[in-house]
Amino acid sequence: MYKTFSLVAYALLLATLALPATVLASAAPGAATKSVQPKSYANPINTSQCLVCHGQLDYLRSESKDTKDGYGHDVAAETVAQGLFVGQEFVNDRIHGKATCEFCHAGNPQATDAKTAHKDLIKDPTADGGQKVCGACHKDIVSNYQTSIHFNMSGVKMKLDARLGKTHDKEMKVGQIMEGDCLACHATCGSCHIGTAPITNAGLQANHKVQGDPDNLQVCIPCHHLAGAGFFTEEKNLHVAIGMDCNSCHSTGQQFHGRGGPEEPQGMMTPGLIEASCYDCHQDAPSSNEAHEIHDDSVACQSCHGTEYESCLACHNRAPELQYIFKLGQFGGKIYPMIHTTGNTSADAFDSLGVKLKQEDLETKPTWGPYPTHFLQLAPIHKEGAQVMCENCHGNEDIFLQEEDLSFPELERQLLYKAPRKLTAKELKAAQSK
Repeated sequence: MYKTFSLVAYALLLATLALPATVLASAAPGAATKSVQPKSYANPINTSQCLVCHGQLDYLRSESKDTKDGYGHDVAAETVAQGLFVGQEFVNDRIHGKATCEFCHAGNPQATDAKTAHKDLIKDPTADGGQKVCGACHKDIVSNYQTSIHFNMSGVKMKLDARLGKTHDKEMKVGQIMEGDCLACHATCGSCHIGTAPITNAGLQANHKVQGDPDNLQVCIPCHHLAGAGFFTEEKNLHVAIGMDCNSCHSTGQQFHGRGGPEEPQGMMTPGLIEASCYDCHQDAPSSNEAHEIHDDSVACQSCHGTEYESCLACHNRAPELQYIFKLGQFGGKIYPMIHTTGNTSADAFDSLGVKLKQEDLETKPTWGPYPTHFLQLAPIHKEGAQVMCENCHGNEDIFLQEEDLSFPELERQLLYKAPRKLTAKELKAAQSK
């Protein structure tokens, strides 16, 4: 029967492993000089001795130290402590709080030192996509999740396979890169609903409480930083100003847990997987003004309402001067903002993993791609000297992709779109009067 409740302790170890060895070694029940009186929990069913340490926030604070996350960013000691703390709200949960920590994570709760207590711990009881510990209650979700892009990282793998192009032993090298880097964002039930994204080293979201609606900043953004870095700043996104977050648009189960059936082979670009559309809310937009009526069939909304976008280069830093990109090009029959996803120096991108690549083998996939609809403003900043919004594009060659912008011209020339002609004096006056 306890299989029903065995999500219990996923993030305990996740957070614990994020700590330096010196912290782990001292965080033992026997460290009487720093320990405080163990809490007495109201739930007599959960008697795990793990709570002698992990149920005392003051004790965890006394033992925790500043550390780094998987990106090299600072993680404060308080975040570490909170990431190790299992609170009463979880322990007293009548459903998930009944199983002991060791039921899910194993280990030795009777041990008096941290090293022995944590020996043979199961880092992630939901690493199988929840089949063992979640499936008893969430059978359909778990079944679908086996095909989810969050679980399989199929979209990333597909793009990586295309990027490596003619690389010798490509399958082996794709596997090395996925295992050594990309799968750091691989999502399991626990890493979304109990813990935080593993790469952040932040441990638990809410002291091990099972979160039906995960915290966006702790769970979504660490992995989807290219789609969301800056999303939660009002100056870059008008939607945040009115209280929207990731779930406001991406609200259906299939976008997180998959649709079942064949694995989503193209990741987020798989047709029909991402259901969100501007028109879900802005149903009258195509006919709301003359500009919309003229451009609805030929120009994507974000071409006019988008703001600068942080591309992959913001983290991988292959070419710092290209960190923020906003160029217009054509994609799927419409004008879209394009972002530069990698650069000519990308052959060294995985040197740290011991994966050696050759540039000539990588020129098989465009480096420019359409920009998603995450950074939006009601009216974009006009180019210098522009009198009306129309002049941002009309007669402005600078905002459109040019031949010299292309990394792999033979592959990317299809994206080029000639800037529309400059407005006549009469058209400009008419536009100003509206």
